[in-house]
Amino acid sequence: MTSPAASYRERWIVPLVWWPCTLGLATLVAAELHSGFPGPRAVLPYAVLLPLAAVLLAAGSRGSVTVTDGVLHVPTARIPITHLADGVVLDREAFRLQTGPMADPRAFVVSRPWLHTAVRLTLDDPDDPTPYWVVGTRRPADLLAAIRAEAAAARP
Repeated sequence: MTSPAASYRERWIVPLVWWPCTLGLATLVAAELHSGFPGPRAVLPYAVLLPLAAVLLAAGSRGSVTVTDGVLHVPTARIPITHLADGVVLDREAFRLQTGPMADPRAFVVSRPWLHTAVRLTLDDPDDPTPYWVVGTRRPADLLAAIRAEAAAARP
């Protein structure tokens, strides 16, 4: 059985510049904990903090946004395109407002710290108390176009 081709797919990969910065910070913290002591205390902070930082960075790169077969898949959730009324592209400032001062506590927000643009999708499901979804993405116009194309294909 073959899986359907995705009309949109974006992996949320941690930016490469974060790796040396995070590992450098972990090294500094390990050096502070080491503090020149001999023996196991000299090695233990490095043996724990550096792999932990690498694992956290790798885990941060596990998420993806996919539109396939009439369903929007995001980390921890999915929704049929037929339950979405419409969407708008959010630039950096609008994204900040929609997830901060103007946020509805019932909204579903999924993003990562390095994503600065998003799509706001209004729900059209009377059984769902969630008013809208905010989905972080590097390519909001492409995501919205894929959702609209899938919605048009789903209509009779």
